[in-house]
Amino acid sequence: MSITALSTEIIQKIYEYAMIQDALNLAQTSRKNYSIFLGRRMPILEQTMNNSYGPLSELVKLVISNEQDKSRRPMGTELRRNNMVDRILQTPETPKLTIELIKKMVEYGKVAEKWTEVYPRLRWRFGSSNRRLLHAHERERLRQAIYIHWIYTNLFHDQTYTQFAPDPPVASSQDDPRLRLLRTYSSISLSHLSEFHFHIMQLIELDLYPSNQVVLDHYSHSLPWRSLEKLAWGERGNEYWRLVRGVMKFNPQDLLHLVEDTSIKTQRAEFLRIQGTHFIETPETLNDSLRALVSERTTGARGPSESLAEEIVPYFPSLSMERDGPQEDIEYWGGHETGIVGVTASEMKEVLARRSRHVHRLSKALTLRGREFEVLFSPFVSGLEVQSLEE
Repeated sequence: MSITALSTEIIQKIYEYAMIQDALNLAQTSRKNYSIFLGRRMPILEQTMNNSYGPLSELVKLVISNEQDKSRRPMGTELRRNNMVDRILQTPETPKLTIELIKKMVEYGKVAEKWTEVYPRLRWRFGSSNRRLLHAHERERLRQAIYIHWIYTNLFHDQTYTQFAPDPPVASSQDDPRLRLLRTYSSISLSHLSEFHFHIMQLIELDLYPSNQVVLDHYSHSLPWRSLEKLAWGERGNEYWRLVRGVMKFNPQDLLHLVEDTSIKTQRAEFLRIQGTHFIETPETLNDSLRALVSERTTGARGPSESLAEEIVPYFPSLSMERDGPQEDIEYWGGHETGIVGVTASEMKEVLARRSRHVHRLSKALTLRGREFEVLFSPFVSGLEVQSLEE
């Protein structure tokens, strides 16, 4: 039976459950389907946009954050950004859409949707036997985290603001626009943002801008210095971490470009050079803002509805990331019940086993270090004892 033989009500229901591109394609199949689409064009577009790229309120906020301030009044950077944050916070939960706004939203939504395809490789970097595609509700959580990350990057990681306020925010500050923006989100939403931010850290440190140690860990034999220099970005130290924290200011679109369109060090170095010499001089502040918000809420300050003490306590992976330890132990994160992606029983078993091995390895290392210390200093200690006896 042809689809044109279906009743108007059934075709309308099909539109409501379709993705936006599928709805537009369906509208072009016949005059009847096109007239049904035109009859309820905006409700259908709103529903299909939500199916494809929701949550729409965050997507509208992202569009606003990327708009240029058309005001000709002379005003300082802080006032200008606070005005933009005010506009964003006034966005209703169910925003009214227009055709022009939808066109802009689709551009950002397509980037977020590509991230939903890339994300499983990052989420199950270790324990890849559990890797799978994301469910619909997980994709929506991830898109929300991406939109919040992108909004923050647009407002507070550009050259103008980083030169104006390069230092991280203070938890007690009530006027800092970075904290004002993040305070409007629940702790669960912020933990999803932290999870996405954590995997961005991994992506930069392990794939895009790896240190010498990360590259050498992939080879069973030693590499010549010239070969290592073509692949790695230096020893872990202050200069390397400054590079990493600078690169973390990239927005999701820039990071996706680095993942999909670059493969060698010279291409990524060129992309950094295009940003200007100032770019890596100032670090990202999103993680510091999250830390300030978590500190604020755990000490009893109220969030949008409640404090951390009164809800399921979420986990913030980006705040727990360590440095300079065994690479796999540091980078592995098995997930959490409040995360973007649910944790299966097999994954939890693997997490507990890995933690047990990690604790055993640490205790063994501490024991060996204690013995080395004893062997190294025992002659010196014996000499002191002999000298004290002679005296």
